[in-house]
Amino acid sequence: MTVNSLLKELYPKSEELFNIVLMYNQASVRERLNKSIDYYGLNKDGFRMIEGRRPIGLVKTNLYLSKDATKVKEAIGEGIAAATMFNPDMKNQLSNTELKVVFDGDGVLFSDESEKIYKENGLDAFNENEKQLVNTPLAQGPLKCFLEALVKLQKKFPAEKEPACPIRTYLVTTRSKDDSSGTRVLETLKSWGLKIDKAHFLAGAPKGPVLQEIQPHIFFDDKISIIEEAEKLGIISAHVNYGIGQVP
Repeated sequence: MTVNSLLKELYPKSEELFNIVLMYNQASVRERLNKSIDYYGLNKDGFRMIEGRRPIGLVKTNLYLSKDATKVKEAIGEGIAAATMFNPDMKNQLSNTELKVVFDGDGVLFSDESEKIYKENGLDAFNENEKQLVNTPLAQGPLKCFLEALVKLQKKFPAEKEPACPIRTYLVTTRSKDDSSGTRVLETLKSWGLKIDKAHFLAGAPKGPVLQEIQPHIFFDDKISIIEEAEKLGIISAHVNYGIGQVP
């Protein structure tokens, strides 16, 4: 809603904004949703409510979030960017002026094609594959379209003019920056015409310290173990139930 208010300052007649849709299964829930919106001091005009049981009912949805992992898996299977929400008990202090979104790479922005090789044949096979295909873009993953939507909104804020763009995007990946695996990621984003504000290549190191430094409003990853660790740190996280990353 903060992003929307700034966009409305720049483009008063534009409808290219964040549109927030609340889905519910029972009519009685609607009243509670309205009371919750009032309780948190949010603007009701920023929400649309739909009664329905299937996420596919949301036409042209850039992101579907739910606590129901079954619905999320169904949505991903239907080509919708989706993730299961994890709400930590401990709440971190988040920015009121920036919207910070963190993406994992393989299995989230990108397909799991390389992750499959690592999982099935080990690190050496993975590195050799990335070396051979360094100039071949990775296939898109389930959340590529959400990054596209964010980048589209970012471009509406003129460079070096006020208000400054409040949307910040991050890539946090266990790939290494200093070899072909990191290069391939950057070349893939370039081939898509998409820009990430900051990329963190951890070379296998834990993601927790970087996430604590960023303090994102939401973090997407395909590994449930990483999501659970982030949740313990007070990071609002969302599990992308897709691909080889779901295999123990």
